[in-house]
Amino acid sequence: MGKTRPIDRLKAKYDAEQDILYLMFGDQAREAIAEEVGDEVFVRFEPDTHEIVDVEFLNFSARLEEAFGPEMKYIGSKREERILFLPRVH
Repeated sequence: MGKTRPIDRLKAKYDAEQDILYLMFGDQAREAIAEEVGDEVFVRFEPDTHEIVDVEFLNFSARLEEAFGPEMKYIGSKREERILFLPRVH
């Protein structure tokens, strides 16, 4: 696996008119190249450093409804791999 670095600034922005969720890394807009990495999922990165500028999820509301149903409740998964979160005890 490649070298990792901490995410200093991660911002999320939802454009309801275009139905796109943006995950932005950093504070400034930067020139970037976009590449589709999944079904309507784009990664924008700096051409020289390959540092990720943002990730864009098109048709985001349909993705949410598919994952959680129209009432935004978790409807389950057939995947065996799950993470169990227990409440914190203070």
